Amino acid sequence: MIKKTNKTSCSECGTRSQSLLCSLKGEELVTIDESKFHQHFKAGQNLFYAGNPALGIFCIISGTVKLEVQDEEGNTKIAQVYSKGGMLGYRALFSDDKYMSSAIAVEQTELCFIPKTTIMELVKKNPELALKFLKQLSDDFRMMESRLHRISSSSAVERIAEALLFLRENFQDKNWTRKEISEWAGTTTETVIRTLADFEKEGLIEQTGRLITISKRDKLLAKARISV
Repeated sequence: MIKKTNKTSCSECGTRSQSLLCSLKGEELVTIDESKFHQHFKAGQNLFYAGNPALGIFCIISGTVKLEVQDEEGNTKIAQVYSKGGMLGYRALFSDDKYMSSAIAVEQTELCFIPKTTIMELVKKNPELALKFLKQLSDDFRMMESRLHRISSSSAVERIAEALLFLRENFQDKNWTRKEISEWAGTTTETVIRTLADFEKEGLIEQTGRLITISKRDKLLAKARISV
């Protein structure tokens, strides 16, 4: 469902302080209010698909969104996860490219869509905003390089331990499926199920349905080969 709305002004939005738009004020916020669209997505619905042209950026008000990519063999991997205050779609927008991944709502998600013309107008007039986007792009590429290195150099057990720590500690209110954990860790669902059973036997975690509780964080960090 997509609709134009002026119900919540950007100046009153509680998530703006967490986004790249936090430095905007006055007429700049009015410009966004006049052009943005308010959107609601149910769990499993796509915000956009890989191969679609980038028409704007998405600012998450509530909920969780994952970016999925498929390899040449058709295996799905989670490239990134965004929650309240997160912004996505800007890489393809600034490179004037098509989306390389598909964005999917993990749960009921509310967001605002800001058209490309509005973002480009603001960036041209506001150097501080342009620098914020540049820094965020740099951070994204650094994180992606780190993930690719981990996937290529770490064992499945290490990647699963790391996935548990990252997903549980960054998205505490979300109970991730074994399939989603496997997509983040770059392995199979079956491997995740077996590894979680082993972790539970060792007392590192507790499983109650989809809920996974980390019991011994220090030992799980050691499994992931992450130093603190």
